[in-house]
Amino acid sequence: MEKEVDNFESDLASAADALRALAEGPGAEAAGALEETFGQAGARIEATLAQAARSGELDFQRMADAILRDIARVAAEAVFNGGQSSSALNVNMNFAQGTEQSAVTGRNAIGAVLARLVSQGGRFL
Repeated sequence: MEKEVDNFESDLASAADALRALAEGPGAEAAGALEETFGQAGARIEATLAQAARSGELDFQRMADAILRDIARVAAEAVFNGGQSSSALNVNMNFAQGTEQSAVTGRNAIGAVLARLVSQGGRFL
């Protein structure tokens, strides 16, 4: 029985030595390679998310600009084309001092002014 215990202890010591060699040699190299690979993957994910956030922000800005242009167009159409023929319509526009008012005559010029006002947040048309 003592010989079996000695053999077991010897086998156990050999297994421990083999595990130690694995952990200090190829295991350490594999762990280092995994760490580097995961670090690179993390950096790529971070860069991709940052780019998505930036492009999403730009896309959102373009979408907001498009919405404002559409609102301005709808407002101009409502002023000039909408409403009932029997209803009165008042349009008040204030021009800066010295502005040539005759330069804004015509339906298209007034529509452009209205669209610009709406796109800039003008609330009192």
